[in-house]
Amino acid sequence: MAKRTDQLAEALYDKLREWATAKRWRGTTLKEVPIDEVRRCFHAVYQRREGDDAATAMLRASLSVLAERAQIVPVRATDSERIALPQKVKLVPVAPKTRRIVPPMPRWHPQMYDLEDAWPTATDKQRVRYEAINRWLLSNPDTTLVPLRERALEIFSASGDEEGFPSPEKALDGMRDGPLFGDQERLLRLLHAVATPPPLLSKRVLTKVAANHWTHVGDGDLLLVVENSATWWSIVKALPASHNVGHVAWGLGASFMASVRSIADNHEIRRIRYFGDVDLSGLRIPDSAQRTACAAGLPQVRPAVRLYAELFATGRSWRAGDNAVEEGRARSLVGWLPEEHHDAAARLLVEGRRIAQEWVGYRHLVRTRTWHTDLL
Repeated sequence: MAKRTDQLAEALYDKLREWATAKRWRGTTLKEVPIDEVRRCFHAVYQRREGDDAATAMLRASLSVLAERAQIVPVRATDSERIALPQKVKLVPVAPKTRRIVPPMPRWHPQMYDLEDAWPTATDKQRVRYEAINRWLLSNPDTTLVPLRERALEIFSASGDEEGFPSPEKALDGMRDGPLFGDQERLLRLLHAVATPPPLLSKRVLTKVAANHWTHVGDGDLLLVVENSATWWSIVKALPASHNVGHVAWGLGASFMASVRSIADNHEIRRIRYFGDVDLSGLRIPDSAQRTACAAGLPQVRPAVRLYAELFATGRSWRAGDNAVEEGRARSLVGWLPEEHHDAAARLLVEGRRIAQEWVGYRHLVRTRTWHTDLL
């Protein structure tokens, strides 16, 4: 029986290692395995033989063997069954930790000197962002106050690293640890940026539920819907003195495909213009919203022609998070855009690339007037 238990223990251990490796365990740390997964691994290798105890007893015996060999560490709490088992086990490291190589430290901008102490223990994700921000500060940049995502796009697209920054405008989203990113007020001051938190959700897009949800900007009959909150902020701030816009609304991303119906209750609105990213979702949103609006007898959802022209003229394409689109599907989606942009937009979709609308940022909007025709 002892030989049988040893054989089962070895087979179980191999199976546990196989599971952990599939979960990207490198063998340098303890790896927790829930008891349900332990049971599954055991039953994958266990074939009952005459004279065996109950399967659960055989499993417990196998775990005891592995614990004696210091290959696992059972967690003391039990699963409260008749034959008690630990609620989970921990695989013991099998490989030494690799020594972290600390890359050379950059020449710091005076406002980032304090990162010298944090550099050796920073994560790779933090370091690459520290370096990009440091390069931007040393470049004598334009420090006009802009939304944080617009500043992030400016800083992290300059590196040209599509692997490291798959969405450069979102490179600082969720960064909350470390001496710089852990202090959001300092980060905003350093980058001369303003946070544009997403507005509260509401079934009625034009009902004012928060100061930054929508803005009533005039008595016109035009509703301008903007996909992303940073560009929403910039357009509201850059509106000219004279326009026919009644409201500028944040589209809440894909939510606009359904929330467009709420416009039925607002009798001021006779026209709708939309401006978003040039990518799969950015084109699918207005395409779907347009069909919903038509079915509900609402004004057509048309593109903000000049804003898109500015985006194609000034924006830089980046690898998209979406998969590439086949030619026919791409041609169907870009049909909503002005005809002069069909080829360029279809090419982006087919190649799996995108242009973020944040390229038409606040600084660009206040320096050009061509987009004002979208507001008439």
